[in-house]
Amino acid sequence: MMFSFRSLRAATTVMALATLASCSKKSDDTPAPAPAATTGVTYTVDGAAVTATTSGATVVGTQVIVSGVSGTGTANKGVLLTLPKATGTYTLSATSNEDATYLASGNTSDFYESTSGSIVVSTYTASATAGASNIAGTFTFTGKNSAGASKTVTNGTFNVKY
Repeated sequence: MMFSFRSLRAATTVMALATLASCSKKSDDTPAPAPAATTGVTYTVDGAAVTATTSGATVVGTQVIVSGVSGTGTANKGVLLTLPKATGTYTLSATSNEDATYLASGNTSDFYESTSGSIVVSTYTASATAGASNIAGTFTFTGKNSAGASKTVTNGTFNVKY
């Protein structure tokens, strides 16, 4: 029995396909799911790392106000960020609509309003369902209080559901 070139090529193709089809992926090759994004507010103020014990956000008109607070009463410390309801990079200044404030204690003289810096909103998802809206991003700013003293806030992150 004689094989032609055409039948030899067909046989080789069938063998190659059979070989590929017999290969299987090991079941343990499935990648692990990515860890869930951490929610909350963190930042560094004058070199000290802070993780807020309470964080949240609320919508006021066309803006979202994000807060991250630690402590109680006059021992409160935290940040307030006033942002538009949109992703983007926002430059902070004494005259900008966006704002960042560092609260050094419960006393009004310890509010440090941003005079420079930026806030980057990387995620903004609005929802009519309570607790399903999300805003996340980063921030850094320098703020001054009413006496002219300044504080520097760096390495800020926020990821808040509201």
